[in-house]
Amino acid sequence: MIALLKLAAIFAAIVILLSRRWNLGLVLLLASAGVGLLFAYPLTEVARDVVLASADLLTLRLALAVVLIMTLGELLRQTAGLQGMVEALQALVANGRIVLAALPALIGLLPMVGGAMFSAPLVDEVGDKMNVDRAHKTFVNYWFRHIWEYIFPLYPSMMLAAALMGLSTARLAGAAWPLTLSAAAGGLLFGLLGVPRRGTGNPTPASRAENLRILAKSTWSIVLVIILSMTLPVDERLRMLLSMVITIAALMAVKRVPPRSLLTIWRRHIPWNTVLVIFGALIFRRVLDNSGAITDTSAALTDMQIPRAAVTFAVPFIAGLLTGLSTAAFSIGFPVVLPLVVADGETITLAWAAWLMAGGFLGVMCSPMHLCLSMTRVYFKASWGPVYRLIAPSTALVAATAAVILLLA
Repeated sequence: MIALLKLAAIFAAIVILLSRRWNLGLVLLLASAGVGLLFAYPLTEVARDVVLASADLLTLRLALAVVLIMTLGELLRQTAGLQGMVEALQALVANGRIVLAALPALIGLLPMVGGAMFSAPLVDEVGDKMNVDRAHKTFVNYWFRHIWEYIFPLYPSMMLAAALMGLSTARLAGAAWPLTLSAAAGGLLFGLLGVPRRGTGNPTPASRAENLRILAKSTWSIVLVIILSMTLPVDERLRMLLSMVITIAALMAVKRVPPRSLLTIWRRHIPWNTVLVIFGALIFRRVLDNSGAITDTSAALTDMQIPRAAVTFAVPFIAGLLTGLSTAAFSIGFPVVLPLVVADGETITLAWAAWLMAGGFLGVMCSPMHLCLSMTRVYFKASWGPVYRLIAPSTALVAATAAVILLLA
């Protein structure tokens, strides 16, 4: 019980620092020192863990992948690839509800800083034509942007979750794909049901062909990186990195982007604090493991005789709810609960992996601290109550799907 209180104190400190807008990576480094102090783990050992985790190939690979993903996103933004994709979709699809959902979903295929605000004006424009109220526009823009985060390997949080569970991104996606389907279904049922089908486009055969060409031209790089990440005949640990490098090089060649532009992107447009989160998360996990904090806390949770399913869902959910960050939900919550579902030397089952993913990410999706939610709500001038009345049943549907996966395992 004492171990549980100690870890709760560390989590409380994390939440307080994050509420004051400290960087998550730095907070996790400080939390690692706090674990050392509270669990009698020498700070010299904590420092050793910091060095070893920072130099670990897994950490370096994840950090490089994040930088490459953000580089590709910025190149697409600068070359107007995303804008062309959106405009072509609006011209091609006659059903306004499909367009309304597809706009944030398409942009959500590529993680990018401020992505929710990129799609918000487009959802606003289409929604106004269909007389959609503020709460529904807020929900649609927010919810559909995040439906891929359970399974899409370009999301840093998904890569981090897979690394913490000891799974490949492909295996984690194979476990979690029903969550994406149920998230899409929840968005359609609770966000778009009752919205008129009024169209946004009525293309002629000639304009349809032209817009299909524009859509293909706008999305080929995203399709390429997905195909390469699944088919390149190289070690799976290097496949994503090599896929990103090839795609970035191809995009720069096609769009005639000079190589010096990369230096500008890395200097001005990459949020390096996000990269620090990767280091902080894996350092925190290592310190928790080596200090004995995980063993002691897991034993305390077991002694309390709370059902495993409840604990393993609630801990990541609360971490996500309090921080509004999926990386925090996973890096804080997963190390605590994994020993409850994984025996020494074994690999987590896919059903438990999906259950943990649902708990952590749904906490983030319900969090008022989630920047995508708070910024979208402010943009559309929506009230919290009506927005949460749409988020709550959609969240419940995804949680129910995860519960079914666990029960059927």
